[in-house]
Amino acid sequence: MDERKRLVLLGGGGHCSSVLDTAKRMGMFDEIVITDCNMAVGSEFMGSRVVGTDDVLLQLFQAGIRMAFISMGSIKSTKLREVLCRRAMDVGFDFPNIIDPSASVSEYAVLGKGIFAGKNAVINAGARVGDMAIINTGAIVEHGSSIGSFSHISVGAVVCGDSEIGNSVFVGANAAIIQGVKVGANSIVGAGSVVLKDAAPDSRIVGHRSSC
Repeated sequence: MDERKRLVLLGGGGHCSSVLDTAKRMGMFDEIVITDCNMAVGSEFMGSRVVGTDDVLLQLFQAGIRMAFISMGSIKSTKLREVLCRRAMDVGFDFPNIIDPSASVSEYAVLGKGIFAGKNAVINAGARVGDMAIINTGAIVEHGSSIGSFSHISVGAVVCGDSEIGNSVFVGANAAIIQGVKVGANSIVGAGSVVLKDAAPDSRIVGHRSSC
């Protein structure tokens, strides 16, 4: 039986480069391959081989690769990430967390599966992060806050203590969610926005010191 730790990244592009760099820095994977519909099969990306599209997931699983990670990013919509996740789950893949060595993750935080925490990200004590969430470069999730599944906390964004971010929420770069605020599922918080009050599901929040 193949005991190597082998990982397939689902989706190329910019976010994939961040995920792949962190996965290599972690030093726990013996082989990392990539699937993507826009990259040539057989080509290499940052030293990892492109093996096809998500149509080859069953073939890869049968070949002994047991771990998958959604390396497609999300700007505004998380739907494609969710579709890829369902396909990989149906095949039977496990989803490891990819946590950069420079990230600070409290031992008292609760993490789901398939989470990405980028360089210098912070997940503080008592925080809860749902499955497939992205805590990007330099983002901060403070004490007692919760981040829903598939949500993306972008570069430099801050989720202050005891806040709640629903599922499939996009929080733009350098945005701030103020202490105790709740942001409903499927909402979009624009880059640099400051959310002062609770936001209903499907909200669109744009602008400095936004309120709902």
